[in-house]
Amino acid sequence: MEDNARLMPTRGHHTVPKWDEEKKKDYAVQYLTYDTGEMWMSVKEYKGKFTPAATHDEPEPTACAYTYKEWKAEIFKLYPGSESRDRYTQNDLEKLIADFLSKGTPLRASFSQYYHEFQKIVKWLVDNGKMERSSEKEKFQHGIPSTLWVRIVRRLEILYPLHHPNDPYKVEEMFNAGDWYLKGNTTAMASIPPTGRQGGILPAPSPQSATVPVNAKTTDTSGADSGYVKREELLQIISNSLAQAIERLTKPSGANTS
Repeated sequence: MEDNARLMPTRGHHTVPKWDEEKKKDYAVQYLTYDTGEMWMSVKEYKGKFTPAATHDEPEPTACAYTYKEWKAEIFKLYPGSESRDRYTQNDLEKLIADFLSKGTPLRASFSQYYHEFQKIVKWLVDNGKMERSSEKEKFQHGIPSTLWVRIVRRLEILYPLHHPNDPYKVEEMFNAGDWYLKGNTTAMASIPPTGRQGGILPAPSPQSATVPVNAKTTDTSGADSGYVKREELLQIISNSLAQAIERLTKPSGANTS
C-alpha cells in the first residue's frame, strides 16, 4: 500500500514555510471570537485586513508599515496587567506563603502545589531582577507549618549529616523531605491543627529537639498506634545499641560488674 503521508520538512530545508509579517497577523486572528477579532483588527497596527469592502470614498487598504511585533505590543495594551514586566510581584509571593501557612499541615498534593507555585513566581522575580536568588530558601521555609517542618528537619539531618546547622537547606531538598514524609501520611497529618509563629518565622529545630529518645514511646500524630518504627528512630536505636556493645567489650575483665 502506498504511503501518501507527507513528512514535515526539517529545520532549514528549502520547503519550510516562510511566514511574513502580513501572514502572522492574519493567522493570529483566525480563531478568535467575532467580538475579540473585531477589537484586535481595529488596532491601527493591524494593517486593515478583513475590513469591509472599500467604497468609492475609501481607497483599498495597502500593506501595513507596522510589524507583527509592534501590533502584538499594542494588543497587550488592551489587557491591563498582561505585560510581562507586571506578571508577578513580591506581594504575590508573600500572599502565597501566608495562605499556605494559614492552612496548617498540608496533604501531599497541596504541598506539591505550593512548591510548584513558589518556584514559578520566584523564577520570574529573579529573572526580572525583582528578587535575590539567595532569599528563596528562607522564604520557602516560612510557608511550611511547624508541625511539618520538624519532620522535614529530622529527615534532612539523616540525609545530610555533614550539613552545617547555620546554612539553609536548598528549596528542592526541603520539598523532597516533606514530600517523603507526606507520602506515607496523607491522612494522619491532616488532623494536626495549625501552629502559629511569632513574626511568621520558625527557626530550624536543634538536633536534640528533632531526635526521638530511644526509651520514649512512639505514637502516631493522629492518636492511633502506627504499628511500625520510623527509619530515623531505628537508626537511633541501632546507634545506641552499638555504643553499649562497644562499652562492654572495652571494659576491663576484672572490673566489678555488680
